[in-house]
Amino acid sequence: MTNPLDDNSVRTALKDSDYGRVLRMIENGAFNEATILTPAYSRVIDDILGEQDARLAAGTSLAVCIIRTTKLLEDVANRDDLDEDVKKLAVLHLQKRIRQFALHLLPLDFVDIANRAVKNVEGSDNEEPRPIRPLRRKAAIIDRTRIAPCRRCGREGHQFRKCPDYVCCICDELGPDHLSIHCPRLDGRIVLQEFRDDEKFFEALVDWEHNHKTLADLELRYPAELSPVPETPASFSASTSLTPSPPTPTMEDPR
Repeated sequence: MTNPLDDNSVRTALKDSDYGRVLRMIENGAFNEATILTPAYSRVIDDILGEQDARLAAGTSLAVCIIRTTKLLEDVANRDDLDEDVKKLAVLHLQKRIRQFALHLLPLDFVDIANRAVKNVEGSDNEEPRPIRPLRRKAAIIDRTRIAPCRRCGREGHQFRKCPDYVCCICDELGPDHLSIHCPRLDGRIVLQEFRDDEKFFEALVDWEHNHKTLADLELRYPAELSPVPETPASFSASTSLTPSPPTPTMEDPR
């Protein structure tokens, strides 16, 4: 094994090489990073970039955002007080943000380079076979034309509003199209407001019918007694006088 310093190639002194420039670039990079990551300096940097020409300052601003997001990503990855699932989601979010910043740094004509790359690969004779995508399963089709079973009798073919076994809890009429809340004996009084949700309306109707039957049974079991009607005193007639009448004279009364 030969040492590259032993050959007869042209040698350049370290002081005459680009080593000093490389060192200065590294030092400047460390200084720039520290300045960008310091909140007080970072706000001033944003103000200075905001006053410059957009064509020149846009790329610099994106690079600054990438540096900040990368530091934030490192801080999240090194935290021990976060749950693993939360940390994973935060890291993925920050990585996606960095990619978006980097994509904005690409020149506008990069789409032409991407199109050329695609055409070269697509038109290649030695193209590797593409993996076959699995067929997507069709979503289950719900037959909405089928009527659900009746909630009152359990049979199919009708809803609870038209159940033939329905019995009105007010007049005991049997048959469909006669809900208890529409009974003629209510004289048009609205005892329960209907609404579109059949399931909730059926539950409300059952509760109301149960309460109505319970009150009717209580009235039959404990009928309310009529309070006695007080007798009205007889009014004095016109011929009745409060002054006593004179005594009737008798045979024994001497005159």
